[in-house]
Amino acid sequence: MTDAEIAARLIEALTREAGVGASLVSVSLEMIATSDVADVSVRVERKTRTLLFLSADATGVDGARIAAATSVHKLAP
Repeated sequence: MTDAEIAARLIEALTREAGVGASLVSVSLEMIATSDVADVSVRVERKTRTLLFLSADATGVDGARIAAATSVHKLAP
């Protein structure tokens, strides 16, 4: 996979976890290696009344971490 495809998978997973109505405010990506993505795991790091902070890790087919991302989403009122 290309770096752009890996980034798209991470952003898609973060957006899906944030839910309908949440707007992406910012995202930061760290590309560690190039490989096919086997899995993307997303965690909620912090949630306030108006903002949601998430992080995600992409692992390759060999189980190694190949990319990481953090994001901030504005929650719908």
